[in-house]
Amino acid sequence: MTKKPLVIAMAMAFSSSVYAQDTQKVTEFDEVVVSATRVAEKVSETSRSVAVVNEEQLQEFQPASVAQALKNEANVNVSNGPRASSQGVEIRGLGGQRVLQTIDGARQNTNSGHRGTYFIDPELLSSVEVLRGPASSLWGSGAIGGVVAQNTKSASDFLEDEDTFGGYLKQGFESNGDRIKTSGAIYGLSETANTGTVDWLINGSYYDSNNIKVGNDKTLENSASEGTSGLAKFGWQPTDEQRLQLSARFSKIDELVPSNPSTEVGSSVPLVKRKTNDQNVTLDYSFNPEMNPLLDLNATLYWNGTDYDEDRVTKNQVDSTEYNTLGFSINNSSKFANTILTYGVDGYQDTIKTVRDDSGQAGQRPDDIDGETAVWGAFTRADISLSDNWKLDAAVRYDAFKNTSNNLNQESDDSAFSPSLGLVWTATDWLTLSARFDQAFRAPSIEEMYSTGTHYCIPPIPGFLPGGLCNTFEINPDLQAEKAQNKEIKADLRFSELAGDDELAMTLSVFRNDVDDFIEQSVSDPLMGIPGFEQTTSWNNVDEAKLTGFEFSTRYRYEQTRLSLNYGQTEGKDKTEGDYLTNIPAKKLGIDLSQAIMEGDMKFGTRFTYVAEQDQLPQDYTNQYDSYKLWDVYVAWEPAMGTFEGLRVDFAVENIGDEEYRQAWQTLYEQGRNVKLSARYSF
Repeated sequence: MTKKPLVIAMAMAFSSSVYAQDTQKVTEFDEVVVSATRVAEKVSETSRSVAVVNEEQLQEFQPASVAQALKNEANVNVSNGPRASSQGVEIRGLGGQRVLQTIDGARQNTNSGHRGTYFIDPELLSSVEVLRGPASSLWGSGAIGGVVAQNTKSASDFLEDEDTFGGYLKQGFESNGDRIKTSGAIYGLSETANTGTVDWLINGSYYDSNNIKVGNDKTLENSASEGTSGLAKFGWQPTDEQRLQLSARFSKIDELVPSNPSTEVGSSVPLVKRKTNDQNVTLDYSFNPEMNPLLDLNATLYWNGTDYDEDRVTKNQVDSTEYNTLGFSINNSSKFANTILTYGVDGYQDTIKTVRDDSGQAGQRPDDIDGETAVWGAFTRADISLSDNWKLDAAVRYDAFKNTSNNLNQESDDSAFSPSLGLVWTATDWLTLSARFDQAFRAPSIEEMYSTGTHYCIPPIPGFLPGGLCNTFEINPDLQAEKAQNKEIKADLRFSELAGDDELAMTLSVFRNDVDDFIEQSVSDPLMGIPGFEQTTSWNNVDEAKLTGFEFSTRYRYEQTRLSLNYGQTEGKDKTEGDYLTNIPAKKLGIDLSQAIMEGDMKFGTRFTYVAEQDQLPQDYTNQYDSYKLWDVYVAWEPAMGTFEGLRVDFAVENIGDEEYRQAWQTLYEQGRNVKLSARYSF
C-alpha cells in the first residue's frame, strides 16, 4: 500500500521531464514556512509534510473558523460538527490536545472538556501553516499529531512601497444561518532617521448568526452565535537589524448551545448559555546583525487567558472556567561554514480554575479544579549541508513537566527527550527526496489526572435503581505521557515550461506513526456487570496505535488556469489486537479548478470533494459512515486599476446539492447549502 503511490508519482515525474524544454524553479507553488517548523524554509526543501493556506485562499474560502480554512487539505479534517465555535482540527487521525495550536509563535494550550479552543477570527490571519506529523523536537509536549500555526496580519501585508497609511472595510453575508459579518482595519507606517521605523495595525470584526441548516433544509437547533474579535499590533524597528513588536488580541463569543456542542441537547447534555472570552498579549524581540553570522536572536514573551462563563439554563446553575498560560521562548541561530545551529530554551505555566454549581443537584456535579502545569524545555537543531545535493537536519529537545493539583494537594512530574532526524537529497533540478524520523510526546493534563466528583447520573428506575446511579471520577496520578515515533518519506517534484507558460508541483508523503500509551477517558465498574451502568470514570493509558497512510498533492498552472488535487488516507490499528481504531478519518479527495480572466482581475473556480465510506471499523461497531460528494463554486473580483480600484468581491456557493452528510465518527450532520458574499474596500 505504501510503495505504489510513490512509484506512480516517480513515473509521472520522469515522463513529464521528457517534454520539459527549460526546467526552472517554481515560485508560485513554493511557499516559505515561517512558523510551523520554527525555521524559515521552502515547502519543497523541508523534509516535513507541510501545507500552507495563504491570505488569497482565506479570502476565497470566507471561513467561519480556522478549521474550515483547512478542510480541503489532505489528511486534515474538521472535527466536532458544524458549530464554528467548537470546531477543531484533526491531522492524520489525531486531534484535540494531540495537535498543537500556535498564533504568531505563541502556544495556545487552552483545553477544557468539550469546549472550543480555536477562537481567532480567520479575518485577522495572513496565513495558516499545517505541519503534518509529530514535532516535539521543535515544540515539546502536544505536537504528536502535528502543528497548526496561525500568523496574524501586519501593516506590511497591506501597505505598498510608498504608502504610509491605509485601511479597509469589509461586509460579508452567508445565507445558511443568515450570518452577517462586518470587519475592518486601519494601519500605518512612519520612518525617521532618529527613531527608525514604526508600524501599526488595528483590526476588528463582528458577526451574528442564526441557527445553521444541515443538508435537506433541516435546522440544527441551538447553533446560533454572536461574536467580536480584535487585534492591535505595534512594531518598532530602530535599525535594520532589530525589531520589537507588541501585539494584543481578543475574541468574545456568545451562544446558546448544548454543553457538548458536538452533539444535541439531551438528558445528560443540558442547554448552556456560554460566554467565551479569549485574550492574548505577545511581546517579540529579534536581533539579526548582518555582519555577525553567529547571532540571529528571537525572544518571545506571551500571556493567554480564556474564560468560559456558563449559565446552565435548564438546570438553573452557573459555572465558570478560567484557563491561563504564561510562556516565553528564547532562541538563536549561528552559522558555521556548512552548518546552521539553532538552539534555545522555552517554558510555560498553565493554570486552570473551575467552579461547578451543584444547586439542585448536590453531589451530582464534578468537583472544582484548581491546578497548574509547569513545563520548561531546551532544544537544539543543526542544519548541515553535506554537499551540494545532500542536507541533514538533526534535533533534540529535553522537556521537564510537573502537574500540581492545589485542591487535592497532589503533584506528579516527569521528563522527556524528543529527538528527530531528517535527510534531504536534491536528486535533480526537479526532484527532491527526503526521509525523517521523529519522536514526540504529550504530557497528561490536570483534568485527565486529577478530576474528581460526579461525571453523570442515571435517573431512578423503579424496581431496579430506586435511588438512581451516579458515575464518579477517579484520579490517576500515575498517568503516563503519550509517546509517538514517526517514520516518513517524501518526494517533491517541481517543473516549469512543460507546455509553455506553466508550472507543476507534486508532493507525496508516506508515513507510519506508532503512538503508545494513548490517554483515553473510560467508564468502568458496571453495576452487576451491566453495560451502560458504569460507576466510575477515569483517564487511562490504553491503546498502542499504528497509524499508516500517505498524502498526495499536485498543483498545475497553465497561464491563468490553475488545477490542484489533494488526496489523503490514514489507517489506524491497535498494535496489540490488530483491530481498527475509532476516530480515523475516511479517505478524502479534493479537486480545485479555477480560471482567471480580465488580466487576472477576476477568477472563476469550482471545487469538488469526495469522501469515501469509512468501513474500517472496530469489531462489533454498529454505526455506519457513508460516502458523500460535495460541489462548490466561487468567484473573486479585484480590479487592479480604474474606477473600482481598491474593491474586492468574493462570491461562493458551498454544497450546491444541499447534501445531507456526516463525517466519520461525528454525531452531527454538517452544514447544507450555503451562499457566501463579501465585499471589501481598501483605501
